[in-house]
Amino acid sequence: MITKVRLKNWRSHLESEFNFSTGTNALVGILGSGKTSVLDAICFGLFGTTPKLQSKKLKLDDIIMSKPLAKNRAEVEVHFQVDSKIFSVKRVVDRGKGTTYSEFRENGNLIEAPNSQRVSELVEKTLKVNYELFSKAIYSEQNALDYFLTVPKGQRMKKIDELLMIDRFEKARANAVTLTNRLIERKIGKQSIVDQVDIEKLEKNISDLKFSLNQILSEKNQLSRILEEVSSKREKLEEEVSELQKIRENLELLRREERGISSAIEETVKALKSMEAVKQTKEEIEKNLVELKRRTEELERELKERQMNYEKVSSLISESKAKIDFLKREKIEKLEKEVEEKLRIKEEFEKLKSQVIKKQLEEKKALYERFVGEVQELKAKIKDMNEIIQQLSSLEGKCPVCESALTEEKKSILIKQKQQQIKALMQRLEEAGRKKELSEDELRKVEGAIKKLDEMVVEIKDFDALMEDFESSKRLFAELSEQTIKAENQLSQIKREIGDMETKLKEAADEKQQLEILSLKQKNYEERKKRLDELIKEGKRLEAKIKETEEKISGKDLLKMENELKELIAKEKEVETKISGFDQLIEEKNSRIKEYEEKLKEAIKQKEELQKLERLIKDLKIFEKALEQTQIELRTEFVEAVNYTMNKLWPTLYPYQDFTGISLSIEEGDYVLQLKEKSGRMVNADGVASGGERSIACLALRIAFALVLAPHIRILVLDEPTMNLDSAAVKELATTLRERIGEFITQTFLITHQAELEDAVTGNAYRLERDKAKDGVTKCIPLT
Repeated sequence: MITKVRLKNWRSHLESEFNFSTGTNALVGILGSGKTSVLDAICFGLFGTTPKLQSKKLKLDDIIMSKPLAKNRAEVEVHFQVDSKIFSVKRVVDRGKGTTYSEFRENGNLIEAPNSQRVSELVEKTLKVNYELFSKAIYSEQNALDYFLTVPKGQRMKKIDELLMIDRFEKARANAVTLTNRLIERKIGKQSIVDQVDIEKLEKNISDLKFSLNQILSEKNQLSRILEEVSSKREKLEEEVSELQKIRENLELLRREERGISSAIEETVKALKSMEAVKQTKEEIEKNLVELKRRTEELERELKERQMNYEKVSSLISESKAKIDFLKREKIEKLEKEVEEKLRIKEEFEKLKSQVIKKQLEEKKALYERFVGEVQELKAKIKDMNEIIQQLSSLEGKCPVCESALTEEKKSILIKQKQQQIKALMQRLEEAGRKKELSEDELRKVEGAIKKLDEMVVEIKDFDALMEDFESSKRLFAELSEQTIKAENQLSQIKREIGDMETKLKEAADEKQQLEILSLKQKNYEERKKRLDELIKEGKRLEAKIKETEEKISGKDLLKMENELKELIAKEKEVETKISGFDQLIEEKNSRIKEYEEKLKEAIKQKEELQKLERLIKDLKIFEKALEQTQIELRTEFVEAVNYTMNKLWPTLYPYQDFTGISLSIEEGDYVLQLKEKSGRMVNADGVASGGERSIACLALRIAFALVLAPHIRILVLDEPTMNLDSAAVKELATTLRERIGEFITQTFLITHQAELEDAVTGNAYRLERDKAKDGVTKCIPLT
């Protein structure tokens, strides 16, 4: 039983909650008020899809509220009860992303999240109903009460088989037929393989090969015994020959060593004779070495002093050259340029100084001031004239100067005279302004010349000190150059002395080496005398050992023994070759035996598999017939159960007496819905019955399907079931839903726009209202 449904942003539902109970629950409202959306939400909440989504009439984004406000997420939550347990399913759909979250709870405890597929599987397992069964048997879509009759004839059995899952039997039967055909093909192939193999001949060949193999093994064993005897003799003789060869090799080594000792004695005697020819004694050689060492140390000390002096003079030369270079680049050249510049400025200064500049400056200033005074005087006169003209223009009556009558004509003449005077003054002012500008330019030039003279005085003020510094730097440069030349000459002399000393040191080293060689020869003389005695003793010892070794091999013919050994080795190889030939024969015969045995084994295996295939084909044919019979029996039982349920409902659903019964039959391999006339004749509902009769027949079939296919949940969903029903049929349907259907159905959901069906409610009912003109949201009003 479904107990509660919550919707958020679902189609036209902003926030809606519905509580349902047993009996008939109803959602009443005008078209477009959001009634069907609630049933779609229940279906989506339980199974994650709806018939409209499956048929692509809607997309997932279409179930999210788009008006009056566009939302990005929709949520649905469905609570239901099975036995004494309360379950809930919640699903979330995000715009552009699809179902982003799903959860399944049992008694409030989270069982699964967020996998949508896994949640759907848990719902199906709990309700024992899948989506196909729910959407076809329990949930009647809007105006789709007659779904069964809308399915084309010839397709109804297929659709109902899918609901009953009988289609799986058909698939299994088809697979069984396919498998049987494949096994028959395989059997034919294996039969041809078995027919090609002569098992008796194979067994005889194996027996013959094994007999031949035993004879070869016997001969091989005889040869192996002979090989063992020959190998034993060969190993014994090999040891004796090896021992004699070692003694002979040792004898040869002793003789070579003896020859080496004799040679060493001769060389030592020669060396002793050459050493006796040395004239100096050991004491004289040592005395000369001491004197030579003292002389060498003295030369090395003097050489070191010369080298240090050389480094010192070289350093002084480098410093002097650096100073000379610095003086030349950084001081003398710069001072020379500065002196040249100062001399040029001094000459220019003397030239400017010779001119009477200060007198000129005074004259230019006086002339400029006279022109400035003249300009100011003229401007004042012009200003006065303008004021007089203004006064004349405003005067009337008498002249303020001569007291005579001042007529307009006279006033005009006076004004013109004054204007002419102003014009003349303006011309003089313009001329005086030009003279003033020329005088000002000349004054500026004279002032610039005086300023330049002052600057030159500053610049040549330190000329004498600069000259003194320049001459001093030149003298220092000359002194440093002279010192450097002397130092370089001294350095060349030191270099020559160092060369002479190095030559003397080399000569002393050569002499020392000769003396050391003589000293070493003197030392070796005693050692060689001692070594000569030892060599003579060693020669006598070797002579005795050679004699002893020769006695060991005396009387033994090594060559004969080596020939006998070669013959034994040849015989051994000959026997080994024969045994190897037998091994090849044995390997070949074993290979052929193995090949024949594998063929025999494969033939027996193929024969056994052929027998298994025959039994399997027989079993599959029996299984195919059993599946076919099971399908027939299941369809028969289903039809009987549906017909029993429909005829129990029919008198309550159909208030008239022209059709006394209803039946689901099979004709020409497909289902037909038939109505029973008073006469007992059966007629097809989709051919003879009126629209109302057809709808009631389909309602009876729908309820029967729900009860037969899903008896454990006993839920029926009817969306607008009254299409084509007259008022009497609608009234009778309401009575049936209210008073009679409870015997068969635990919970019914009724969607209708007809107020007459409100009387059918025995559970909870809601009126759904919505202002469609303003794209308003759905309002849910509980009906008491």
